Amino acid sequence: MDTSFSGQDATSASSPYIFWANLNFDRWDNDFPFSYPEQDDQQIAFCPAAPSTITPDCNYSNVLANGYAYRAIPDTRDLEDYARLWVCGVTTNLLAQLPSGSTVTLSWGDVGSPNSGNPTIDIFQAADPDGGIGYQTNEITAQVQTNFLQCRYVGRLGPGQSIQLNSSQFNGWAGNHFIWCGANYGNGGLTMTIADGSGNVLAQTTAYIQIEDIKQMYERWTVGDRPSVAPLTNAILTTEGLPAGMSAFEYTPPTDPNTPYILLVHGYNMKPWEKDRYAETAYKRLYWQGYQGRFGMFGWPTAQNAVQFGASESQAWLSAQGLLNKLNDLNAEYPGHVYLAAHSLGNVVAGEALGLAGSTPVVNTYVAMQGAVASHAYDPSTTAYNLGAFYDGAPDCYAHYWTAGASCYFNATAGAGTYVNFFNTNDWALANAWLVFQDAKPSLSPSYSYTAGTGAYYKNFGITELFFPGDRYDLFANFIQAPCYALGMQPNVGGKFATARQVELDIPPYNFSTQHIYHSGEFRSDNPQRWQFWNQLLVQMRLK
Repeated sequence: MDTSFSGQDATSASSPYIFWANLNFDRWDNDFPFSYPEQDDQQIAFCPAAPSTITPDCNYSNVLANGYAYRAIPDTRDLEDYARLWVCGVTTNLLAQLPSGSTVTLSWGDVGSPNSGNPTIDIFQAADPDGGIGYQTNEITAQVQTNFLQCRYVGRLGPGQSIQLNSSQFNGWAGNHFIWCGANYGNGGLTMTIADGSGNVLAQTTAYIQIEDIKQMYERWTVGDRPSVAPLTNAILTTEGLPAGMSAFEYTPPTDPNTPYILLVHGYNMKPWEKDRYAETAYKRLYWQGYQGRFGMFGWPTAQNAVQFGASESQAWLSAQGLLNKLNDLNAEYPGHVYLAAHSLGNVVAGEALGLAGSTPVVNTYVAMQGAVASHAYDPSTTAYNLGAFYDGAPDCYAHYWTAGASCYFNATAGAGTYVNFFNTNDWALANAWLVFQDAKPSLSPSYSYTAGTGAYYKNFGITELFFPGDRYDLFANFIQAPCYALGMQPNVGGKFATARQVELDIPPYNFSTQHIYHSGEFRSDNPQRWQFWNQLLVQMRLK
């Protein structure tokens, strides 16, 4: 019997196969407020069999027309929470040669002595006839896997329980290949036993499994979640979402000097639980790409609604010092093997942190995913955007920082060895929100004004004058318009970014479209439709 995937053989209690519990809420929903249907990870959700009861995916049940409730996989997105289980060496010929009344069973612990610390798992027949991972990479296979008539529910296996694989329920044999999810935490040996009709053991083998809360499988760093409070300058581990009294997860020091570490920086307009959902999705999808390194999330205090962009941008600039300090810590532990990925407005945090790093790289590779930051800050030659009647007269301090003829703002940045731009020329959020916010500056904060004759910047209705470079964060966030497109929708950005390494998301195989959901498309939908994105992320980081 084999449950291995990423190099874990699960053959001993000291080296179990570690997997996360399927306790989230992967469901179809409409992308609020745009009513575009998509699979996503909700904060809470229900199910047809219990429409008034909060129901995690491991307990999801559907209802037939006759009212019969049956255990089901809610959608193809939920499949990323299922691992494989193979029953090896059991063939039709072997079954036919067994003594009459023989049984093939799965149970926890040794026969007759179950371990109360064992986890609980749910088992389904596999859609892949060879027990492969097509359910993670092929949409048709994934659809078959969620069809309860084609891939039947085998059962729930908890402490003290067993499941017989050769019974009339399965017309004699349930099959050699299954997928399973964790329904409860714990660890122990999952044992397959072949016994004769008198209970005499003919053969027995065990695979060791450990089911964890996914928040206990990667690091979660934060400089704060309250959008009205200035970010910390040193990131701390968060216990957000964990049971009371449970400590935050932290890796032990790496024993292999080549261990990679990927740190994800989220975007804006995200509540704490949403930050976790995006990080969990990234962790899972990297796992299914075979990534065996370490992973962390960096949280910063973004606003939790879409209209407070200026306040979020201010917090993004201010969060950069905390990110740099964490990158310095990580680079000391994983020298030369720290990789940074940032989404949307998180690229302001990431870009400024790398700029503050000076001439010494703290990151091997930086991937900007749909970056909500001015492309002129990296390359003044990128396409100009006509602000028209919204132009307030202030110079483009992104393209020329901060005096006429000077280099662009991020010209001297050297915090990463390689800079890679993942962009979508059709990105809804960057075209219909980011540009609108640029148009609106400084009217987002009507106390700001610019005096063209003197080149002076003021806030508090002319009382307080702002200066570069000391007040640049306030000026960039609340005043300086970007007469260009965002990095995340702009092709061929040069400067620190290598055009040969850019990745265009609005073409195959990614096919990110014009709808709002595609601004964060890599975190939505299902793995069969998004694995190419995460594969390419690892390729660009040279981790695959």
